Amino acid sequence: MSDNDNLYFGQDFDSASTDPINFLETRFHDLSPFSAHEVEIDGLVYKTVEHAYQALRVVPEARQEIMSARCPMDAWRLGQVCKDKSKLLPNFDKLAIMETVFRAKLAQYPDIAKVLKMSRERELLKVYDVDYYWG
Repeated sequence: MSDNDNLYFGQDFDSASTDPINFLETRFHDLSPFSAHEVEIDGLVYKTVEHAYQALRVVPEARQEIMSARCPMDAWRLGQVCKDKSKLLPNFDKLAIMETVFRAKLAQYPDIAKVLKMSRERELLKVYDVDYYWG
């Protein structure tokens, strides 16, 4: 690994390792739905993947508030309010929505696609104890 890779991936990144990658810190954070990357889907621009995911799983009249949320955590919170108020789309497929949004992000940001390719076959983890589905 070159010295530039240390700047790009962090001092502790070992490209030969097979250990899981916790992408909440280091350059792999770009793979997080909370990373500061806008994503365009069907002509609409969302502030982050989290904004897009939360907006696309709710009824259309609830989307603008989520899309306007100040940060990804606020978008998540508004999505939870919609969930509690039964404003989720009927029969939405959370995996299909997340795949669509992340594929768009990877297509729009070749540098992030490079980060994903650098992970090779290593497991990607989101270590977040209170997220029982994605965490």
